Amino acid sequence: MAKISTHMAIGNSALSNRTLPIIKKPESLKTTQIELSEIRHLGKLNIRCASKTRDTVGRLTQCNLSLQPNQSNGKAERIALCLGPDEYLILAEQGSEVQLEKTLNSSDIIKQISVTNVSDALCALSLSGEKVRDLLSKGCAIDLHPDSFSRNQSAQCDLALANVILICLEEDEFICICRTSFAEYVLDWCLDAGFEYGISASAGSD
Repeated sequence: MAKISTHMAIGNSALSNRTLPIIKKPESLKTTQIELSEIRHLGKLNIRCASKTRDTVGRLTQCNLSLQPNQSNGKAERIALCLGPDEYLILAEQGSEVQLEKTLNSSDIIKQISVTNVSDALCALSLSGEKVRDLLSKGCAIDLHPDSFSRNQSAQCDLALANVILICLEEDEFICICRTSFAEYVLDWCLDAGFEYGISASAGSD
């Protein structure tokens, strides 16, 4: 699993105005079975590149860019998602996205690629626990059985009424990426849908 760290606070997070942690569960449950937290200040770069520049982009970003859409590859603290034949989303350790953007923009291939820093436009949520697939299945139409959606797979889909990207890190561990403007909606939906399993939401760490 790729480890995502946050070591330098930059501005406000998508859920900075919410009072967290929140724990919701029936009185009959002693423990929570789902953990949710915001991955604060995670760097995010959207990159469009053709096949002839893919290897160069991979070298410059230190990522293995998959040829297969809906696949993710993680190395150290960085994850590369293939969103389509010529589109990638790089999730980078906090603060590194600025240097990555500069590196790509100063490269010889800049006229052949497109680089957009979408760090503030997207919110990343960590969801884990033995009932996490049951929770996500309540609002997602794709097949989330481990045989169909396993480690290193990703999907652009709807979760309830929000368009999200789901990334499977491990059998019971996911990252959910949504627009920042939908962050509170996704949080509230998860808290409501996860009540029966017991769900704990925290602010993550800076």
